Amino acid sequence: MFRPATLTALAILALAGASLAGLARAGGDLAALSSLGPYLARLVAGAAAQAGLSMLLSLLLGTAVALALLRRRFPGRDLLLAVLTAAAVAPTIVIIFGVIAIYGRSGLLGSLARVAGTEPPAIYGLQGILIAHVLMNTPLVTRALLQAFGREPGERRRLASALGFSATDCFRHLDWPVIRREAPALATFVFLLCFTSFAVVLSLGGGPANATLEVAIYEAVRFEADFARAAALSGIQLVLCLGLATALAVLTPAARDEASAERHAPRPDIFVPRLRRFDCLILILATAWIATPLLSIASGVTALPTLATAEFAWAAATSAAIALGAGLLACLFAVLLSSAARGRRPRPGLPDLAAFTMLGLPPFAFVAGLYVLTRNLADPATLGLLLVPLVNALMALPYAYRLLAPPLATSAERHGKLAESLGIAGWARLRLVEWPALRAPLAAAFAFATALSLGDFGVIALFGGGELTTLPYLLANRLGAYRMDEAGALALVLVLSAGCLAYLTERWSARHA
Repeated sequence: MFRPATLTALAILALAGASLAGLARAGGDLAALSSLGPYLARLVAGAAAQAGLSMLLSLLLGTAVALALLRRRFPGRDLLLAVLTAAAVAPTIVIIFGVIAIYGRSGLLGSLARVAGTEPPAIYGLQGILIAHVLMNTPLVTRALLQAFGREPGERRRLASALGFSATDCFRHLDWPVIRREAPALATFVFLLCFTSFAVVLSLGGGPANATLEVAIYEAVRFEADFARAAALSGIQLVLCLGLATALAVLTPAARDEASAERHAPRPDIFVPRLRRFDCLILILATAWIATPLLSIASGVTALPTLATAEFAWAAATSAAIALGAGLLACLFAVLLSSAARGRRPRPGLPDLAAFTMLGLPPFAFVAGLYVLTRNLADPATLGLLLVPLVNALMALPYAYRLLAPPLATSAERHGKLAESLGIAGWARLRLVEWPALRAPLAAAFAFATALSLGDFGVIALFGGGELTTLPYLLANRLGAYRMDEAGALALVLVLSAGCLAYLTERWSARHA
């Protein structure tokens, strides 16, 4: 008899396979795919180089900021952590707006350059992509490493103090083992995000020279209606990303707390003056780097009254409906897949494959294939309203699954045998045994999936138009029309929405941790 996790995994994999098959079937000229060779090699090499550089810079800067925050306690530290959280959950289109507002020719640095009598540097190209990717992923790396450091028992720091460790000893014996354990999975994850990047590359890439496979698929579907080419590119991206996702699943360490009576014991290297000055420099530079583009959207406050239109109200209502639906669906899928942990599996299995397949499957190909299969059932706007939240939920599934699977595995390991011996199963087991472990990460998963869908400018780029408009779609239109004041106001609304969601989630998680 199939378990819910197996059924859910099979349904997701069948949906993904059907969408690609539908896409390939809709395309006719398969012979033309033979010309893809040199173009494909150039595309993959360029995307891999860009993703590698973005990953390396994000990892270096994120690690430095995490170590500085780990060693220092200062007024405003919580505020800086909140800024990092806001940057991590900020919609991609908002990050793009912030980059243009600061580094663009008409932005802050461009104005300063003209005042100094020099030509402002161009933002469009590889440099723009790197700035946006590092801005988006540095907070992600920092938060992940801080959580990993926080799980280390405080007795190790107390022992280091007793042994008189120097700053070098502390890094070698306390910090480096954690970094070495976490870095491979983080590097793979960031590389995957940058390799499949769409909105950043489309907006700041400056042309085909910096395109990714995702952008090439979008152009094949949207502008050329070349479904066969889109299916071929999707298959190639899927194979490449599944390899990376498999590596990610293998490299990701199990998130387990070690028992500790003193979690916040002080480190012996916090009193080293040279290290203190270095940490201050890192924190000042990181704050300026991350907070400035986010603060640039504050200029949209003055333009908020211009949003009092029926178009904005409709876009906001549509965004809310799609985001809430996607958040609920992502959590439902993640809980069903995570229920496989009840069997205390030692190795990754079918649920892991289904979850991580979504990391490699291009959303354009996925939704275009589903559209081809269902286009005779309803009009495009109605189909878009149904397919966008479903695809957004499946795109958020890997993140939600990573949040929910470890606590369920830990719960199964600690209480599984006792629950089985008492005959507690099904809904009763979920309510009595697993819900206490799930409610905090479930809120985080819901917030992340909802925020991801709220700021999505990927899938909606295919269906967006007069009858289906979301806030990111409206923001992209305003940016394209150089209506920067209205774009700033829309970006402000999106960031405040995502920030409120993150704040409420953290309150819920802290209350139920």
